[in-house]
Amino acid sequence: MQITVLHNQSLFDVAIQHTGNVMNAFKIAQANAISITAVLASGSVLSIPEDVEINRDVKTYYAAKNIQPATAWSGEASDGEQELEGIGYWIIDKNFKVS
Repeated sequence: MQITVLHNQSLFDVAIQHTGNVMNAFKIAQANAISITAVLASGSVLSIPEDVEINRDVKTYYAAKNIQPATAWSGEASDGEQELEGIGYWIIDKNFKVS
């Protein structure tokens, strides 16, 4: 099966939406020769392998409610949002310098 990635979707979003099982993200990553943490470009096409286990209840629920998860972080604060601060949010060599 071929699917088209939506804006801000991660492999985990793709897996839950199209297979009903987030654990399938690992098989999808392997089938497409990408990292599990890869930043996906919207509009790109991914293959979902035939051997994934489909959870029909979850997949049907997402389809019926038209839920299209897109939880990937773009790295930028949205309009009007303030970038979070503190040790839990700092990134080494970006806004946290080690000397």
